[in-house]
Amino acid sequence: MIKNKDFTYWIIILPIVAIILTSTILTYKFISYEQYEFEEESTNLEKVYTAELKNTIKNRINRIIDLAETNIAITKEEEKTNIKNIVNIGYKTIEETYKENINLPKEQIISLIRKRLRNLKFYDNGSGYFFIIGFDNKVLMQAQTPSHEGRILSELKDRNGKFFIKSFTNIAKTKGEGFETWSWYKPKINQIKEKIGYIKSFPELKLYIGTAKYIEDINHKIKKDIAKILSIIRYTKNEYIFAMDKQGKTLAHINKKYIGKSLEEVSSTEKLILQNILIKANNKDGSFIYYTPTSFNTHKKLSEKISFVKTIPSLNWIIGTGQYTTKVKKEIAKKRTELKEELHKTINDILIISIIISMVLIFILAYIANQIQKSLSKYEKELSIKNQKLKELNETLEKKVQNQVIKNRQKDQILHQQSKLASMGEMIGNIAHQWRQPLSAISTAASGIKLQNELKILNTDTMNYSLDSIVQNTQTLSQTIDDFRDFFKEDKTKIYFQIENTLQKVLNLLSASFKNKGITIVQNVIPCNLHDLENELTQALLNILSNAKDALEKISDEEKYIFIDIYNDNKKIYIKIKDTGGGIDKNIIEKIFEPYFTTKFNSQGIGIGLYMTQTIIVNHMKGELIVSNQITTMNNIKYTGAQFEIILDI
Repeated sequence: MIKNKDFTYWIIILPIVAIILTSTILTYKFISYEQYEFEEESTNLEKVYTAELKNTIKNRINRIIDLAETNIAITKEEEKTNIKNIVNIGYKTIEETYKENINLPKEQIISLIRKRLRNLKFYDNGSGYFFIIGFDNKVLMQAQTPSHEGRILSELKDRNGKFFIKSFTNIAKTKGEGFETWSWYKPKINQIKEKIGYIKSFPELKLYIGTAKYIEDINHKIKKDIAKILSIIRYTKNEYIFAMDKQGKTLAHINKKYIGKSLEEVSSTEKLILQNILIKANNKDGSFIYYTPTSFNTHKKLSEKISFVKTIPSLNWIIGTGQYTTKVKKEIAKKRTELKEELHKTINDILIISIIISMVLIFILAYIANQIQKSLSKYEKELSIKNQKLKELNETLEKKVQNQVIKNRQKDQILHQQSKLASMGEMIGNIAHQWRQPLSAISTAASGIKLQNELKILNTDTMNYSLDSIVQNTQTLSQTIDDFRDFFKEDKTKIYFQIENTLQKVLNLLSASFKNKGITIVQNVIPCNLHDLENELTQALLNILSNAKDALEKISDEEKYIFIDIYNDNKKIYIKIKDTGGGIDKNIIEKIFEPYFTTKFNSQGIGIGLYMTQTIIVNHMKGELIVSNQITTMNNIKYTGAQFEIILDI
């Protein structure tokens, strides 16, 4: 018997020792966790900052390409508008000349128009001029090629075989005005280049006026404008845009002396970098490139650089930009220093808080222990008396609890056995359906062998084929029995299994019955592994599918479907079984899991299938079973039916 004095001593000392040990362990754990977090975050810093850097330069290039493409589209539209406006100016001259000299003969009016328009030149290189052609394809004015004037050039073709005079006349006669493209000699260089022109009809004189611009000149202006834009874009001192064509010629760079240089004009090291850029830019989505800058850049001694390169589709130019890793390394070093300071501060805070809490708890426990000791003596005698009474009460209560537990177990065993017997009755029917086809095949094969033998026409190949058929169908019968036997095993051991395999076993047992009733199974199953009671889940699935089959037997005019969905969200597994049997009456849907509740005739059911299903899922497998009515669309037809949803922890 421990003395009160010793007991008080241990009451005070043991909690204090426990608090000190607990506090020390927790403090160590907290500090270890913080250090681990520090190491993890430090390791991830470089990945995070590098990813942010790459995302930044990629977004810059994509925005610039969008800007360039927009600028190109706007410039092309502006050039077309400019061509149209020039034609409208010439048209206005024709119109004014016609009105001023309306009483003169047509040829004199046209002669006056030629005098006013022939010598007009436009565009910086003087390549722009007016031409006037009659509706009969006769050239009335052609400043660039005067030899064509007065000739009907219906059959005049460009280098692509296009009868462009006919095309002009067709636009003038049918549309009145419009754009057209063709190829013709360019002044000064005497080379054939593609042109875009605008034609406008003047019906009063049965002629049309037009002008055109070489697409090469338009593209030159576009490239000049884009190069100018690229040259002025700067982000920081060493962050700029560079551009080159597909042959490696530099088109834009922060260092102006390198603009216009080809691959052959740079060092071998720089050439390798540029060739790598050309290869990477072939990816339509762009690519990242890592390299160490050389004298080609503005500074000779810089860290490794990460650049993103991509092609501007309309220009077939390669543009890129990048950042030096020195910036990333500085940011990482700065962040690591901050993290280390934060770690030291956190550790100090943990130590201080741990010591304060430990001291407070020690004081409180010492005070409580002292009060407990004072109360012990007071309650010791009362406790002895009450313990005796409690012992007697516990003995009585224990007997009552044991008796009630025995009754409940007996009740559950009876219900479980009834459920098994009910399921067995259905299963025997299912087995009968499953066996019909194999037995028929065996009978046919055996009869065939016997008949052919009697007729003396039986040969070895025919006999072997028939015997193989008998063996195969016998194995099918055996497999059905094995599935049936596995279903009724009393196994309460949790195992690892695949739910889709368990489902397939159940469907195999019911397949003949489903086929006989005209029921179609629609599966959307994602493979899921589970550690639980497979046989219990098998019985639950069988009960639900049997109920669905019974519900579908009541309808005759509609297609009969059972939908089975199995999926998981890494935390739980969801099994949804829906039918198109019309659903469950809302007045009884809350009662279907009660024991002995059934909507069938007494000869068809005893009302414990769904009760046992809920018992298995909720009590045995610690899951959830939810029933509801759902509307499902199949082949553009809406069906109403019951849905049973099983939710299990992974």
